[in-house]
Amino acid sequence: MALDKLPGSLCTAWILQFSRFSLVGILNTIVGYGAFLILLGHVNYMIALILAHFIGVCHSYVWNRRWTFKSRGIKTNEFLRFNSVYLAVLAVNALTLAFLVEWLGIRPEIGQLIALPVVTVISFTGHKHWSFKKKGKNQ
Repeated sequence: MALDKLPGSLCTAWILQFSRFSLVGILNTIVGYGAFLILLGHVNYMIALILAHFIGVCHSYVWNRRWTFKSRGIKTNEFLRFNSVYLAVLAVNALTLAFLVEWLGIRPEIGQLIALPVVTVISFTGHKHWSFKKKGKNQ
């Protein structure tokens, strides 16, 4: 549904939620990319990606669960869905990064920056409509 077709309060709620997701994403990018850069000095770029991804997932889950999507209580299924989205994101990220580094000859530091917008869109969509979807609601 296009944003201009949404009722005012629903559009405002979506914008607020996406803004919160974006702020968490900015902080998460600093945490994850920072970890990637630090690890890159010690291990292969793919190992650095996987370890940094794990650090970012833990950070992201806490903030998005509580602040962005306002999920409460202990929900094992939610945690499993959250991680399944991030497994898909990791797969797309790894394939994109490998393509950029191995086929196009781009440095891993730059390749990861190029991959970030793609994985951000996949991540938000997956978390909004799968990880934190509330039963009976079209968030």
